[in-house]
This record gives sequence, structure tokens and C-alpha cells, in this order.
Amino acid sequence: MARFVTMSRGRILIADDNAVVHAVVKEAAEARGYQVISVTTGFGAIVTAITARPDLIVLDIQFPDADGRDVLARLKADERTAHIPVVVWSGRQGHDSDRRISLELGAEDYVEKNQADLLVSKIERVLLRLKESATKRSAP
Repeated sequence: MARFVTMSRGRILIADDNAVVHAVVKEAAEARGYQVISVTTGFGAIVTAITARPDLIVLDIQFPDADGRDVLARLKADERTAHIPVVVWSGRQGHDSDRRISLELGAEDYVEKNQADLLVSKIERVLLRLKESATKRSAP
């Protein structure tokens, strides 16, 4: 019996409390070959990042249980998750301070939810940059 194996381009953790956002981002990412893990709370993002070890995290800035900036700070302070790139994904348009703080805390990028078409391309750029960096480090 033939067995078909789907090769994943990477594993993405989407942390957002909005089911519609999950569906849209998951569909776009899976269509490009990414495996998607979804959580709906800030605490869930931290626990899942530690246990699932995703290649990248898409992190909302607002959760019912936590501020996304606090979640980002905890992820970057923990040696088990500090290396995982985070793209902050916010519905708060026009808040330059959110962008600045997120980048200062260690986010790779910041995307407003009204720019959904940019999210997957930014994810791909971050993962490609990481892959190229790893290849350069492993070259003799």
C-alpha cells in the first residue's frame, strides 16, 4: 500500500483569541505548506511554544488573559523559547508605540491585522532568513 507523506515547510504557532483570524491565517499558511498549531490565550502561547517548539510564532497583542507584549517578553526571556522568531500581529491600527515596543522586546516583525495579505509573506521571509543563516553557520 502506498503511503503519502506531506513535507512541511515549517511549524507555525498562531496565538490569537479570534477564531476568524485563526481560520484565515491557518488556511493561507497551510496552502503554502506550513503546519499550523493554534492557541487562543497568552498563557497557551507560552506553554505551547515550550512543548511544541514551533519554527515561528504569530502572536496577537491582546488576549483576555494577558497582554501580548508581556507574553513576548516572557518568550524572549526563557532560554527554551528565546530563539523562536515572533511576528506580532495586532488589530490595533496606528499604534506606533505597539510596533516599537514589540520590536524592542525582540519581535522579528510587526503586522497590523488590516494588512493580512502581508502576514504570510513576512512569515516566509523570516523563515527563509533563518534557514539561510543556519546554512551559513553549518558551512565549512
